[in-house]
Amino acid sequence: MGRKPLVGISLKIYQNKIAEAVNYAQSISQLTNGETDLELFILPSMGVIYPVAQALHNRENVIGLGAQNIAPLANGALTGEFSIESLVDLQGHYVEIGHYERRTYFHEDDELINQKIQLTLKNQLVPLLCIGEAQQTTGAELKTVFKKILAADLANISPAQLATLIIAYEPYWAIGKAAAAKASYVAVAHTMIREALAELIGPTADNVRIIYGGSVSKDTAGSLVNNPNVDGVFVGRFGHDPQNFAEIVQIVKQVKLQAN
Repeated sequence: MGRKPLVGISLKIYQNKIAEAVNYAQSISQLTNGETDLELFILPSMGVIYPVAQALHNRENVIGLGAQNIAPLANGALTGEFSIESLVDLQGHYVEIGHYERRTYFHEDDELINQKIQLTLKNQLVPLLCIGEAQQTTGAELKTVFKKILAADLANISPAQLATLIIAYEPYWAIGKAAAAKASYVAVAHTMIREALAELIGPTADNVRIIYGGSVSKDTAGSLVNNPNVDGVFVGRFGHDPQNFAEIVQIVKQVKLQAN
């Protein structure tokens, strides 16, 4: 299929001081130096995104930079929002959209999420769309849930535009928990996402990378990605230790390269 595996991390607002955030970015860059088989990215806290961008750009190996959120408009009277113009200027590449916390705490609906995806694509950046379900369920029901979400979030976007889309599957019931969802469940969920996408956008669905997030650790990463429809992982708090993040990268690399 030729989809390049991915490992990324969102720091939410756990690292908000410049020295701490820069040190972390430099550490994971050093520990993963020379990695080309996988695509790596980091989404810093908004307050430190500029110094992290500078730190990453000053190193030889490129770890992609992204934002955890953007405004639905590039420019205008939206007090307190983060503009995609700033991310483009920082040479950012990824935009996280539709995370459970944004949908729940900030009441972002599918229409707003769709606007953000369209704006991201218009600026030739990569939307990282987060989707999930409230509770564990069967494969058929999962497909119904995912198709409804995807149909709304991707409305009025041509299949050709969506070739660069990344979907982060994060079951809501696994976020922040002690353990990730079982690998067998994740495999079914990713298959259902792929099938739902295919029904909505056709063959382009084969190009879309789907990664798993939700309590990913170095103990679970290998089993989670041992499936052709799981293209990588979206790491949370278990990756706050740079060494842990680097080990997860190596685990994913080993599993995905063996599969090919």
